[in-house]
Amino acid sequence: MLFNSTEFIFVFLPLAVVLHFLVARRSLAAAAIMTTISSLCFYAWWKPPFVVLPVLSILLNFWLAQKIQQADKPSARRLVIAGVTANLLVLGYFKYFDFLLSIFEGRNPGVPDVPLALSFTTFVQIAFLIETSRQPTRLHMPTYAMFVSFFPHLIAGPIVRWNELGPQLAEKIRYRVDWNNIALGLTIFCLGLTKKVLLADRMAPHVGLVFDAAAAGVPVTAAAAWGASIAYSLQLYFDFSGYSDMAVGLGLLFNLRLPLNFAAPFRSTSIIDLWRRWHITLSRFLRDFVYVPLGGNEAGPIRRSVNLFLTMLLGGLWHGANWTFIAWGALHGVALTINHAWRSLTGRRDPAWYGKLIGWFLTFMTFAVGMTFFRAPNFATGWHMIEAMAGFGHAPADAALAVNTDAWIISKGYVTEAFVRGWLGSHWTVVASLITAGMLAIALFVPDTMEMVDYRENEPHSNWRRSAWLFAWQPTPIRLALLAVLFALVFANLNSFTEFLYYQF
Repeated sequence: MLFNSTEFIFVFLPLAVVLHFLVARRSLAAAAIMTTISSLCFYAWWKPPFVVLPVLSILLNFWLAQKIQQADKPSARRLVIAGVTANLLVLGYFKYFDFLLSIFEGRNPGVPDVPLALSFTTFVQIAFLIETSRQPTRLHMPTYAMFVSFFPHLIAGPIVRWNELGPQLAEKIRYRVDWNNIALGLTIFCLGLTKKVLLADRMAPHVGLVFDAAAAGVPVTAAAAWGASIAYSLQLYFDFSGYSDMAVGLGLLFNLRLPLNFAAPFRSTSIIDLWRRWHITLSRFLRDFVYVPLGGNEAGPIRRSVNLFLTMLLGGLWHGANWTFIAWGALHGVALTINHAWRSLTGRRDPAWYGKLIGWFLTFMTFAVGMTFFRAPNFATGWHMIEAMAGFGHAPADAALAVNTDAWIISKGYVTEAFVRGWLGSHWTVVASLITAGMLAIALFVPDTMEMVDYRENEPHSNWRRSAWLFAWQPTPIRLALLAVLFALVFANLNSFTEFLYYQF
């Protein structure tokens, strides 16, 4: 079931919220059990037999956490290692077994049939086991089950930690209807849904046209390759940012504040800053449980560079069992190393405006190059695109115009047909370029959802504030009408809804 489907919005979600608060009148444990059942039904909608996996995982990890808390330190450490290993083995079997087999067989890896959300739930429970061993906590099975399976974050994050969500689940006040939270949650959900349906999904045809051509071995121009890579960067941004907003909004319907996962990352002026803003909960997990255990930055710049590279390599592999994701992780590992080296040479002083502009341009272009491998179905296609971006691509001599709208632009004399045929070629269009430029402008200059509503994850209740932002959101009749218009536009396009891009990871 998808957040952007009619059955979720109009059937599942209202039932899940109403049942949660109705059952909460009986007991908090009953409400947690009810919402866990709702979440598992949400999960089972995709493929019912696979629901056994999260159920067994929750039971076994909870049992293991109890044993860890009862054991002495040496035994607890062994149990943690065993638990982490077991979780990784399950993830490895479903997600990476065919990839490893393909290496020995000398073939391209296939697309594994990975249980939905396995990567995210694995990281959630690994973090829980490690943190439980460090700081014992009171364990309660219904609460833990809801913590892991809670459907707003179940499929594609954020990767929640027990110290963020666990204490909230134990507070009685969270199990009473809060209409301010309902209003704020629906507002955030609608704005996130708008990002997904009206922005991200609009880019998919333009991106697919170029990448499908490259996968088929058809020549593409530099303009087409750059255009598609930048467009895919924006598609993924609005798709995943929209999902993260919707997850936060859904959490608020249950009076739960999920952690932020995006903070306008495309405004970053360095790759270091970008990774502090993009998929924040994954970056934090990799830092705490991979980079720091490897030694972090404690052993000098060379060791730090090695640790950064290995961390990003594993981060790339986490996204999928394909050489393309390894290449993407390696590129970001190198980029982070160069960025740290540059900071060491120049110091941490604030650069002038032109330095920030250059830093933004280099950061965004590096990200777009990485997205070429991230989107490509295999390494050969990714490399084909990189060659085109470097200027070695060309359009076929008989390239046809891709869409009629480009022919209209030519007929009005805005551009020449030779320009469209020779430079853009048959796989990228003037219209696609204009849409991409508009999307980039929105990402850079329009406040993000969490800025509009001034969401703060550590507050127990909603609190609307007045903000200096032009787009600041307040519960007023005018903004309610605007929200209704946005939802009407989204609803009109729900017949063509698509899966969230991060579902595949």
